[in-house]
Amino acid sequence: MGTSISTATSVGARIQRARRSKKMSQAALAGLVERSESWMRGVEAGRINLDKHSVIDRLSAVLEVEVSWLLGQPFDMSQGTGHDAVPALRTALRRTSLSLSGHRGLRSAAPQSSLTDLRADVDRITRRRQAANLLEVMRQLPDLTESLNTAILMASGIERDVVSGLVVETSHVARTILNQLGYHDLAWTAVENSAAAAARLGAPLMVAWSAWDRCGVLLHTESVGEAFTVAETALTELEEIMKEPTPQVLSLWGALNLRCAVASARRNDAVSAWAFLAEAELAADRLGADRNDFQTVFGPTNCDIHAVEIAVALDRPDIALKRHASINLAGLQSKERHTRHHIEVAHAYCRLKHDAAAVDQLKHAASLAPEYVYNHHTVRDLIIELHGRAQPSAIDAGLGVFERAMRLQ
Repeated sequence: MGTSISTATSVGARIQRARRSKKMSQAALAGLVERSESWMRGVEAGRINLDKHSVIDRLSAVLEVEVSWLLGQPFDMSQGTGHDAVPALRTALRRTSLSLSGHRGLRSAAPQSSLTDLRADVDRITRRRQAANLLEVMRQLPDLTESLNTAILMASGIERDVVSGLVVETSHVARTILNQLGYHDLAWTAVENSAAAAARLGAPLMVAWSAWDRCGVLLHTESVGEAFTVAETALTELEEIMKEPTPQVLSLWGALNLRCAVASARRNDAVSAWAFLAEAELAADRLGADRNDFQTVFGPTNCDIHAVEIAVALDRPDIALKRHASINLAGLQSKERHTRHHIEVAHAYCRLKHDAAAVDQLKHAASLAPEYVYNHHTVRDLIIELHGRAQPSAIDAGLGVFERAMRLQ
């Protein structure tokens, strides 16, 4: 191809660095993650891609490093991709935590806004997040968070509950974007703020939504066991309400079952993964249509999308592609979910070494939301793997475009 991807920033190089710091041989590390020494040599040399969540999780635990560090996140690609807003957002999220804790004497860092204006701002940033417009969300998020911090300090009575609800919604937006950019510590701060605001409200559905959001961070950091426990506990707490469920309850019930399904798949528990998916599909059937309660985008289509993700996690790309072939995405409003689905399909094609088809799926994803795709760790790993094989069909399909955009050349 005439170019090479630097091993200095590769996953393999980071594994080698962490292994050597623990004075561990390749054979010893391979044994601890139930792989061969030749496999470990291939991973460190960049010839073998880490494409199973369970293996990444085991390596992270054995080497005692964060998954985000192992995967090379966050990817500070260039100015204008949202990273420059992180310091201000970090400060704002810390102040949210302090404000919700009721510390006296805190001063506002932003002028007071009307609840009508705050409602409009939260709706606007939510639409941009679901459109996978990462840059615009990050431009708006620090100021909106500070405006909400002021509202927390100033509100009383019923307005206090309204503000708490807006904090939960905005914290969800912050969590999803920060996960995408690789700032998982800040994403966790956002979900903890959400949980505190939900507790102030005392609303069971808000508490369940916060639990669903917590699982989002835990799955991103490969804390699979904890994600499963949080989701399962939230499901238990919804059981009484499920006796006469509203559509909103069904959406949260289904969405939490999808969290359990993904966590089970990443633990290689196929029986549980498909069982939880089946429970989610029952909830979707009862709804009868795609909805977006609590920004979960839950419904029949999202269940189909998750079936593809689950199959990939279980190393069944054949099942993933069969499920993909039957999905109709036309009615799904979230561009973010469209984009993520195409990344999962590309992952399935890559597993089967259908590299040109994988590149085509990534091109489709990038046409929908380029910032989302270029900041996605799975895409980064796929491009590295595709580069290593260097199939002429993949090169002709446009592999080099991704290498240049993601600064991997």
